[in-house]
Amino acid sequence: MTQTALDRFWELVSGAITLNPRAFELIQTLPWSTRTALYIVIIAGFSQALGQGIVLFINRVKPFRFVLSLLIASILFAFSYIFWTLSTWIASHLLLWDASFLAVARTLGLAYAPLMLSFFVALPYLGVPISILLSIWSFSAFLIGLPVALGIGFWQAFWCSALGWVVFQVLQRTIGRPVAAVGRWLANIGAGVKLVTDLKKLEQIVETRWQQVYENNFTNRQSRR
Repeated sequence: MTQTALDRFWELVSGAITLNPRAFELIQTLPWSTRTALYIVIIAGFSQALGQGIVLFINRVKPFRFVLSLLIASILFAFSYIFWTLSTWIASHLLLWDASFLAVARTLGLAYAPLMLSFFVALPYLGVPISILLSIWSFSAFLIGLPVALGIGFWQAFWCSALGWVVFQVLQRTIGRPVAAVGRWLANIGAGVKLVTDLKKLEQIVETRWQQVYENNFTNRQSRR
């Protein structure tokens, strides 16, 4: 019986995390590879949303809406994956390489495997460094996998990725803006409140609540005397 990419899911994930080119060869040949790559992206998106769940907690989002917000964030994360895949595919054609869109999609999807650890960004003080580390890790996996997928050299893959990143930024600032606006609207609908995401405002909210707790405790102690 022929094994599918889903059957070897964790082998592929561990291969991508350890930057093993063999994993990227398998993702191009095994049955159900595209579906498996999408599952990795969705899990990575959910993990990232879970890591950023502190924002939902500070905004006092109710439990059901908390879970709903995580699901919406995962789906929006998947849209950013589609944009990056599209931009890399466009870049490959601009560089005169006839790349398969699905080959790029499978490679990038598997390269998102390190981002499945994104829930660690919730750690105090270490969240930002961990987020940067995981982004570099994922991009490195993409650079390892792209030559395998497109049959090109490392530096060719590097310039394809770099140009793809530029195209990605252009897409984000043009056709991606309405998508981002809809994403913010969906996030607020899912949370049931208008989410505060600005770091300074979040800090102010936390400080205000701690001050209220301190004042209430002080008042209670005074009333008991």
